[in-house]
Amino acid sequence: MGLYIGYPLARLLRKPFVGTVSDPISDINDLPQPLFNLLRRYEWFVLAHADACSFTYQATYEEARRRGIKGRKLPNAVNYDQFADPDPDAVECARKLLEKDSVDLNKPVAIYVGGLTESTYKMSTIVTAAEQRLDWEFVFVGEGEQREMVAEAAREHPNVHYLGAFEYDLMPGFLAHADIGFCFKDAEQPLKVMEYGAAGVATIAQPGNLQTRLNDDEAVFIEPDPDVIAETLANLAANPVERERLAHNLQRHAENVSWKAVGEEFYEILEEVVA
Repeated sequence: MGLYIGYPLARLLRKPFVGTVSDPISDINDLPQPLFNLLRRYEWFVLAHADACSFTYQATYEEARRRGIKGRKLPNAVNYDQFADPDPDAVECARKLLEKDSVDLNKPVAIYVGGLTESTYKMSTIVTAAEQRLDWEFVFVGEGEQREMVAEAAREHPNVHYLGAFEYDLMPGFLAHADIGFCFKDAEQPLKVMEYGAAGVATIAQPGNLQTRLNDDEAVFIEPDPDVIAETLANLAANPVERERLAHNLQRHAENVSWKAVGEEFYEILEEVVA
């Protein structure tokens, strides 16, 4: 909405306008088709008339080039310091919330943070895997269409915990207590993976677009199948050195896409449009 509202506002105020597209327009293709088509046409109109543009995803960047729109491709930036060196108060608050929900922090903790959706993030698949790995604690933080399903699983299985939704500032606290993070969204740059990485949490992800950004030394790529997830967790529990290596490599990658690094490039764009 910032893109849609910002352009006419900038023109009204006679100020330069920079259009930044972090997520592809296809992410809202579940809207009624006439509305989606209207927003898609308007978005490309705005980008074509912006003073400068940046694009996060390769596919969006390439489509912009095909349309004759110039712009930079900048990675999805992460609040690296906030996750790599979390606020002690956030860590302590998260610990109390986890223990209140009977999470055994002496066991390895697998966490999912974000939207609780089936089609994108495979919630039921992770829950089914939890039933096979009673030696792991499974923690879900967020909200979405699968909220009740996850809550019901938490009531039925002692190693499944649904804590609810919390403010963003508390997410580094939760990740400070985790060993593994899940992200089964088939996307090039899901932000949660970089947040896991910045927090030093090894990540299990789905093969596909993300492999254009990360390699097998930075994440574990597996098909989102309960049996495969359960086997992978067993292997990672038995190989803590490998788990630490994956976490370390992903953290280094996350540091390279920190807001400090990406912000410098954004600043260059702003300098260009006001020069």
